[in-house]
Amino acid sequence: MNNLSTRKLTPEILDSISHDDPGAIRSRRDLRRINRFMGSESWILQNIPPDTSSITEVGAGDGNLLTKIAGARPGVPIAAYDLAPPPADLPAHANWIQGDLFAQTPDIQGGTLIANLFLHHFTEMELSSLGRFIRSFKAIITSEPHRAHIPLFMGKLATPFVHPYTRHDMRVSIEAGFRPGELPAALGLDPADYRITETTDWRGSIRMVARKK
Repeated sequence: MNNLSTRKLTPEILDSISHDDPGAIRSRRDLRRINRFMGSESWILQNIPPDTSSITEVGAGDGNLLTKIAGARPGVPIAAYDLAPPPADLPAHANWIQGDLFAQTPDIQGGTLIANLFLHHFTEMELSSLGRFIRSFKAIITSEPHRAHIPLFMGKLATPFVHPYTRHDMRVSIEAGFRPGELPAALGLDPADYRITETTDWRGSIRMVARKK
């Protein structure tokens, strides 16, 4: 039985320190390595519908995934949302919207929405509110931490090789992650309206593709 109440939403260090803090810079470098290990970015790129009219990424972070998406889809309008300022090498056809996502209206709607290691930051109530934003898209692609014992164990194995900020945030991210069925329910994705597929990966992710029928 799925139970979102067992998630632990401990604050992550990267959410509360300056974007240019030396530890934050090192931790973001760790996160890029972790992302490569998890394989989520390549999986996301493979699952973007070939006929999508637009692409929107929420929680775009340092813009690394956004840059890959822009390179793979040079003719498709792209929007990105994050609290951080836009990266210096922002692709020319991408629009970066800086600020609180909950105070925004989607810049482009009806295409594909992408969230990579972002939605686990929010409570069930916040996810329900965010669902109204997300449900304006025809396709929804997410990759989030899988809340399970094996990812926690693998995270412990990685601790000697990462910055202390990363050690802390990696553990709390997994504890705030999802189990099958939880995220679609929290976002209000009705199976009558969406074809929903969820998979878990041994490297610690739970992945969802939802397409409107």
